[in-house]
Amino acid sequence: MSMDYKEGEYALSLGAYAQAFETFFDIEKDQQEPTFIKCCQMVLANQVAESEITDLKEHLEREMRRNNVRATYNYGLIMAHLGHPAKAQEILNQAVLLGLPEAKSALTKLLLTGSCR
Repeated sequence: MSMDYKEGEYALSLGAYAQAFETFFDIEKDQQEPTFIKCCQMVLANQVAESEITDLKEHLEREMRRNNVRATYNYGLIMAHLGHPAKAQEILNQAVLLGLPEAKSALTKLLLTGSCR
């Protein structure tokens, strides 16, 4: 675990959500295949500001166009959480087509219940 990641976890544990998000976001955006997993988890936990969500969605959209399956899946989950079921369905369907088994489960749950949780 990198020192930056530990700093992000520490900030998160203190409730310094903006600092934690920025740390995790900076770590991920420099990766070859970013998933933005911690940032997405923070969205699902309602720990981020609208401006941070906007930045995250832009990066996840870019990764989806690159067929980054994990980022696509994570994008679908946060879109469902944010109350955009049609967009979430479209995104999760792409993750299914890219071969991610978890995406099929999430898509099925979304279609049946209106939520991925």
